[in-house]
Amino acid sequence: MSGTAKIILGIISILPLCFLAIYFFFFFSFFFTTMGHGMQFPQNFMSNMVWLFLLIILTALLSLGLLIYYIVHVVNNNRIDSTERIIWVLVFVLAGMVGFPVYWYMRIWKQQSVRPAQS
Repeated sequence: MSGTAKIILGIISILPLCFLAIYFFFFFSFFFTTMGHGMQFPQNFMSNMVWLFLLIILTALLSLGLLIYYIVHVVNNNRIDSTERIIWVLVFVLAGMVGFPVYWYMRIWKQQSVRPAQS
């Protein structure tokens, strides 16, 4: 994998965490805005909730795509023994968004490119 492709994959691997942080920021800001209006919903509350819903859908789809990609990558990676493969798959399934950047850094970014044998 080229250096540019590794960087792009790294950015994509961090995006679900960024989207989740943005979601929580906007969710709590909408919540406190509503509380500031005496428990009456502001006029634009529902339109803002649509954007939050779309952000969560985008995060879920991106996380699902990354889950599939990383599981296929770890299963096909010949440099990892079978015990570590099982551990990585469990990390992806149980830790999800946190496991993607960790695996990217440890197994893709730090991976030495294989050079063809010279005769």
